[in-house]
Amino acid sequence: MPFHYLQYTLFLLLGSVTLGLSAASIGTVTLDNGAIISFHDDYTWEYVAISDDAADQVSKTISSNNINSNVVSPANSEQALKNRSSLLRSGLLNTSVKNDVKVTYSDSIWRDQSLGLKFILSSDNTDGVVIVKVAISFYDDKTNKITEQTVNVWQASYRLPETYLRKGDTRNSRIIWIDGIDKMSWTSKLLSLKVIEVETR
Repeated sequence: MPFHYLQYTLFLLLGSVTLGLSAASIGTVTLDNGAIISFHDDYTWEYVAISDDAADQVSKTISSNNINSNVVSPANSEQALKNRSSLLRSGLLNTSVKNDVKVTYSDSIWRDQSLGLKFILSSDNTDGVVIVKVAISFYDDKTNKITEQTVNVWQASYRLPETYLRKGDTRNSRIIWIDGIDKMSWTSKLLSLKVIEVETR
């Protein structure tokens, strides 16, 4: 199946997710370009970034005396690095879904040395969503991982139901401020998202 057709099919599937109390992986599939897709038991799916450990092997010399079936070869690790770069630059990792709540990175701003991130959230969850926690991995312009930080991109007030993210809502997050990112190394704005917690009431 052509990659673009599979990608379109998967996005249709993403748009028709149903409620899942806990999203456990039920299998993975590797596309022709090396991208790995993980399918969950709540009918959602996500792209899985290429392993950093495999890609980092590119810069290491592996002695012929130490090569065995468990060692990543330079050729394979170089391909892994190319796959990771292609996947990150495609923007496909800028969206993540869990429990029928979708989070998408939309924009960024700088205030002195602090990076401000903006997100768009949409919900098909039948409950009111009060907290959405996301793990954000940042990559420099050469697709080397800089850091990973976990933040609440949505934080409602428990006694103010009008602040809940409800089924059918599409809302903008507040600006999430991140420190420790070098502005000169992040001009390509490469990141990946993973929703790790959705709290409802």
